[in-house]
Amino acid sequence: MAVLVVLAAIAASARAAGLDEMSLERWKELREVERYQLQIAEGYYREKKWKVAAAEYEKFLTLYERSEGGPYAQLKWSLCQVHLRNLNTAIKDGFQSVIDYWPDSPDAVAAAYFIGRSYKDIGEPGKAKKAHAELLSKHPKHLVSVYAMVDLIDIANVEQDEKTKVELWKKLTFETERTREANNYCVQASQALAAHQFTNDAFDEGVKALETTYNEEQMPYHLLVYAQGPIANLTAAENTKAQGEKLADQAVAYVRAKLPADLSNEELKKRALQYWFYTADLCAASRRAEKVLETYQQIEQKFGASDEMLGRLAGWHKSIAKWDEARQIYGRFQDKIEGANQIAYSFHQQGQYDQAVAAYQQVLALDPQNPVKWKPSIAWNYRHAHKWPQAIAVYEELIRDDVKEPHRWRWEIAQVHEGAGQWKEAIGVYRQCETQFPQNCQRMAECHRRLKEWNEAILLYNQIIGGAPQQAPWALYQIGMTRHDAEQKELAISALQQVCKRFPKDDWASRAHAFLQSEYKINITLGGATDEGER
Repeated sequence: MAVLVVLAAIAASARAAGLDEMSLERWKELREVERYQLQIAEGYYREKKWKVAAAEYEKFLTLYERSEGGPYAQLKWSLCQVHLRNLNTAIKDGFQSVIDYWPDSPDAVAAAYFIGRSYKDIGEPGKAKKAHAELLSKHPKHLVSVYAMVDLIDIANVEQDEKTKVELWKKLTFETERTREANNYCVQASQALAAHQFTNDAFDEGVKALETTYNEEQMPYHLLVYAQGPIANLTAAENTKAQGEKLADQAVAYVRAKLPADLSNEELKKRALQYWFYTADLCAASRRAEKVLETYQQIEQKFGASDEMLGRLAGWHKSIAKWDEARQIYGRFQDKIEGANQIAYSFHQQGQYDQAVAAYQQVLALDPQNPVKWKPSIAWNYRHAHKWPQAIAVYEELIRDDVKEPHRWRWEIAQVHEGAGQWKEAIGVYRQCETQFPQNCQRMAECHRRLKEWNEAILLYNQIIGGAPQQAPWALYQIGMTRHDAEQKELAISALQQVCKRFPKDDWASRAHAFLQSEYKINITLGGATDEGER
């Protein structure tokens, strides 16, 4: 499985880079017969029929070895070998042949990259590093050098080679042209380099790395993003706490230096407020409560106590488990309904469900015109508190309140009964949820199985097969598992075999196949035929 993941990664990288595609200019140089043969091979390649595609590329090479498409066909033949997990063959008989026979072809450069990449993916980092180093030396400005550096960073990460990672990040950040294909890798390198520099007491160097990617207006936000983690990590340990606080102070000073001086413009005022919020977040990351409170006091003095500001301050109090303080701040909201909503939700977050119910009832009293908005939260907290009758009573009120969607709340009542282990009651309500077929039948069948009413469950699964064909593989599998639970061995085997026979390409067939093997020691091929020697 790991090898398949690797192969998928190679293919995705190749397509992203365009390394496995022929340019239109080169395609035009081919004769009609050459294009015809290559199109056949390319069709099979796109269909992922690797053996057939490899044979067609090999046929092209036999017929048109001196063609402009020769090195390209050899490259694609090699990639087919990669997909077929013949990586050593791909390297020695494929990619290397492109380099040896067509050294001046653009495909030779791609082949050189794939040699290093293949060595990396078969677990030979030494050879991969050597191949990529040679590639970087010969083609430092070519796009493949970017991909080679990314591979080398991956290797350095596994080998915990920090020095090499930093060197490569710097090359990608400061020395590499940011073309459309290379840009994302350069951006990621600048971000990783910045985080590294911030962690290692090199604030100015980290800022320089980010400034290669972000403009002046964007910088405060991205400084927050990439400094926040290092600040939090450094201040978490006593021996690096001072360094983390220094980094936070540097970041705060940088952001404050970017504050717009003119606040008469509404847009600039909004930006300034956002920058102040960033400084509060940086102070929070440094675990200095006094700095956070001081910053919010300054924000309130300059901009007033908006609900946005109060919400952020309350959120910070919750993050340090000061729930009562957070609720006091929510009580200052200009939007009293939203403030009350946040107070109620904070009780839910604490797991204090009875208090949450009472608080949501207060919200409802403030906003009686919107029962459908608030009553579900009351019911939800009753459910968390395992107060099933109270939850059901609220949902019954909602059926009357919400005349447009009563089925929505009837379904919730059924879910409450099921969650309470009241299987018969759940079945009775699910039966009324006819608009939610086949989900209602699925849940009823599960409840019947809980009650060990096997035949009733199977009847419902058959209804799903007849009425929702897209769910048939799942339902037939469930029939097999129900028969198994009922200790009806032969019927269980028959149903699971039917899944494999009727839906061989479906994931449920794979599950049925695996269960037949593990539980009943039956090896059946997906498609219905039984392996030799087995039933």
